[in-house]
Parts: sequence; structure tokens; C-alpha cells
Amino acid sequence: MHRLMQAFETKTFLGALVVVVAYVSSSMHEVFVILAVFMALDYLTGIISGLVRNGGFSYKKGITGALKKLSYLVLILITILIEFIIKYLTNDAGLHLPIENSITMAVYIYLIGTEGLSIIQNLIILGIPVPQFMIKLFGLVKDQSGNIIRKQ
Repeated sequence: MHRLMQAFETKTFLGALVVVVAYVSSSMHEVFVILAVFMALDYLTGIISGLVRNGGFSYKKGITGALKKLSYLVLILITILIEFIIKYLTNDAGLHLPIENSITMAVYIYLIGTEGLSIIQNLIILGIPVPQFMIKLFGLVKDQSGNIIRKQ
């Protein structure tokens, strides 16, 4: 139970960090909130599927998952900074490129897809029936024996 509390504290810390990064980068909009929800759901379903599959909570895997989520935030911050640099340089050169948040949005969409795939896989491990269209949406297919695999 102590490890589960540590995982909860880690998740709470990461949630606060997400809010700070979003505030600083002025990118707190709907897509960022959706990504944050997907990240939390993936972390939670990952812990639950680990408990079901392995019979216990792995603190190491929990920390690894939390660090992965933190790395996503670093990627988003880098993307926001790159967009700022592009906007600054093009405006300084007298050009106007309409890229307002388009690169960051592409990263958000990619990360939401990655998190969605992981959530679907965790739900399948838990034995939750997942609609076929959701399985296809996240790039999963069934092999000849009916097992769900990821498209290559």
C-alpha cells in the first residue's frame, strides 16, 4: 500500500508540473487538457493492468511511466519554443507564416494517439470489451487466432 501511495504522490506531482508547464507556455487549451487526461488514464490503467497481470505493483515501472509522461511535457515545451523561434525569425524577416500552434498541435495529436493506444491495450489486458472501431482507430488488428496485435 505504501508503494501505491508513493505512485499517487508521484502522479499528483506530475499533474501539478503539467499545470505549471502549461501556464508558463500559454498553451493551456482543450487539446492540452485532453492530453493530460489521456496521460492520467494511461498511468492509472497501466497500474491496474500491472496489478492484474503481475499480481503486484512495480514501483520501478510506476516511476518509469511517470518519467515517460514527464518526457512528453519536455517534448511539448521544446515544440512550443521551436514555434516561438520560427515565429520570431520570420516576423523579424518581414514574413508571416501562419503556423500558429500547428507544430505543437501535431505533437499533441501524436501523443494523444500514443496514450490512447496504450489505454486500449491496458483495457484489453484487463478483459474489458473494447469496440472494434476503437481497436482499429488506434492501429490494432487481430491475428488469425483472435489475439490483438499492433500494426507493423
